[in-house]
Amino acid sequence: MNYTVKTFITGDGERFSQLYEADEPGFPLFYPTAFIARAIRSAATHETQKVYLAVIKRICEWESSRSIDLAMHFHSRKFLSTAQIDDLANYLRARKLGGKREVIGNDKYNTYVAYAANYVRWLGQEVITDSNTPDIKEAFKVQNDTLLKKKRRKSGSKAARVRRILAARLAAEASNQLLDLFDQPYEGLQQRQDFGPRLRNIVMLRILYETGMRVGELLSLKLKNFIEAGGGESAYLIIERNHHDAFDTRVNQPVAKTLGRKLPISERLEEQILDYLSNWRAEVPGVGFSDDDFIFVVHRGGRSQGQAIPKTAFDSGLANLKKSYRTLTGVHPHLLRHDWNYRFSKQADSEGMSFVEERTLREQLMGWMPESPMSRIYNLRHIEEKSHEIGLKIASNTARIAG
Repeated sequence: MNYTVKTFITGDGERFSQLYEADEPGFPLFYPTAFIARAIRSAATHETQKVYLAVIKRICEWESSRSIDLAMHFHSRKFLSTAQIDDLANYLRARKLGGKREVIGNDKYNTYVAYAANYVRWLGQEVITDSNTPDIKEAFKVQNDTLLKKKRRKSGSKAARVRRILAARLAAEASNQLLDLFDQPYEGLQQRQDFGPRLRNIVMLRILYETGMRVGELLSLKLKNFIEAGGGESAYLIIERNHHDAFDTRVNQPVAKTLGRKLPISERLEEQILDYLSNWRAEVPGVGFSDDDFIFVVHRGGRSQGQAIPKTAFDSGLANLKKSYRTLTGVHPHLLRHDWNYRFSKQADSEGMSFVEERTLREQLMGWMPESPMSRIYNLRHIEEKSHEIGLKIASNTARIAG
């Protein structure tokens, strides 16, 4: 049997998703809906809810393919055998959409196992009326522990992950190409209808490059979040927490995962944003001009014309740029965030910032909480270079003094 997840928007902007039988339109599946509504929704973001439903969808597919009804199974005081748990874990790990490997990555798989265990335990306690009796509680514990033991050890050490983060930055060729496009955004274009979307895409990439913000924050920028220069202060962008935005018509709403903050931008980027807003965005049919309308919109004709650009459209625009400029092949939004942190570290070093000052400013600009683990990782570069400098001085003291 096939299943599908559908997403909806409430009147106040809240996003919620439900699981349906693909061939049976109508009501959502009862237990998955009850689980999300009662056990998950109040304490989890919509993105987390969707991951839970993706896991439950796999569980339902596994039930159907194995002719098992977990609710009836538990109602009859039956629990999953070790072999069935092994089989379910293997089903959760299988890659559904193809790819280089036949299984999903360990991090994703471990999340799936944890979420599956949470749902299966909830389902059993839901359908067994005397689930608190000692024997039932023990059976639940054994089943839950057995499933959780199917988690896989993460590949690579924590130290190796830190090294990968510190090493992640734009290649020189990609950086130079981006800077060229920032200066000449219309390079290679012939048709005027392509100019607006191209400038939009270049401005979006430039914002990511200059500020290091996340792509969800970029796609959430509204007209009120762009503040022009004035009073001796440079232009800046405002990042706001925006979960369940009633003004966002995108079902899969991009959200800011970090804290709200002000991010300064260059004079040239300010000019390009104004150019985009005045000369290209303003000409798009159906576009809005209120403070709560989004800066970056869909230009092409269709039902979504003039509305906020979805992430899929942004990804498509970046993919088209990569086809035209092969040096951009490895560029992706989060790499620009890594590269920003690398350039920030270099700037901090050139200004002789202390470790504490560098960490504090980085946390503010990235929207991280004080003492953020990520801030500590990026600041490790500062510590390594200083220790190398001191170590070299000590090593030099071993040289013989010329007589």
